[in-house]
Amino acid sequence: MSAEFSYFPELRDIYECAQNLNGVGEFCEEAWVSYKKYKFPLLSFRFGSEDKNVPKLVLVGGVHGLEKVGTHVVTSYLQTLIRLLKWDQSVRAILDKCQLHIYPLANPVGMYRRTRSNGNGVDIMRNAPIDARKTSLPFVSGHRVSPKIPWYRGEEGEAMELETQVLCDYVRRYTFDSDLAVVLDVHSGFGLIDRLWFPFAFSETVFPDAHKVLALKRLLDHSYPNHIYTVEPQNIHYMAHGDVWDYMYFEHRKYCKDQDRVFVPLCLEMGSWHWIRKNPRQVFSALGIFNPVLPHRLKRTQRRHLLLFDFLLKAVNSGDSWANLTPGQKIHLQKKATHIWYRSQAS
Repeated sequence: MSAEFSYFPELRDIYECAQNLNGVGEFCEEAWVSYKKYKFPLLSFRFGSEDKNVPKLVLVGGVHGLEKVGTHVVTSYLQTLIRLLKWDQSVRAILDKCQLHIYPLANPVGMYRRTRSNGNGVDIMRNAPIDARKTSLPFVSGHRVSPKIPWYRGEEGEAMELETQVLCDYVRRYTFDSDLAVVLDVHSGFGLIDRLWFPFAFSETVFPDAHKVLALKRLLDHSYPNHIYTVEPQNIHYMAHGDVWDYMYFEHRKYCKDQDRVFVPLCLEMGSWHWIRKNPRQVFSALGIFNPVLPHRLKRTQRRHLLLFDFLLKAVNSGDSWANLTPGQKIHLQKKATHIWYRSQAS
């Protein structure tokens, strides 16, 4: 199958990963998306325990077709993981107690077309049925004017796009029955530094589970004091309609009702302006705005986030270290989080 997509390097590499599994994980073609005379698959991988209730980590890439580096980074980790599982007993031991799900290319048509949106001109990350209470960036925050303009949400009242629905169903199927799940969606294109964003995008409201994010951040700070990430809510920068992770957070709360299950969706927003500063000429290319162009910078970026993925895998496998909080700890950390990230709302 990899030869069939020789014209599409990202899909070719993902299929090669599937061919190299040799029993260390499972591979699935979740759905197929049609565009003109082509059909493109939505692919997933699963590693670890067979128990559906164990902790889960989900890695997602390629939601925006222009941001190829997101798929490159996730696929690079996938390649390394498959090789490690063939000999590394410590990695096998971790995955005996949890599950790792990898969804490396959520928008293959967009990546093939070199557009942010899918084949219908709809931005997957503006397509969920949730409206922002206010927006600060016209068009960028999502709009319904025309699919010819980026950040298009789709027609009001229409069902979600196939790519959006399959991604939501995938996350729902594999995380909602787990006591602990973390999702990391890998993007690029904002700022000079690498950020870990958490909800909300639709509102200035304090994230109800900010205490869990702060506990996870403290674990990251303590374990890797020289790490490169700024952890913060997305809404301190801008707000947007149709955010998939806002939507899935509320879907998870409805599904779990009063059960105290942990669901933490995060976005890794790689700072692409750093690559542009190093190589200003790439600003004249649509891909260059969102991706490292020079080969050595791409390799460096693919290596750069392996530590984060390993940390998150260990963190979901060791929930007692941060996620299982007493009522008193929750109150204390929520106050701390409000003071750190929502100063105007702290009281």
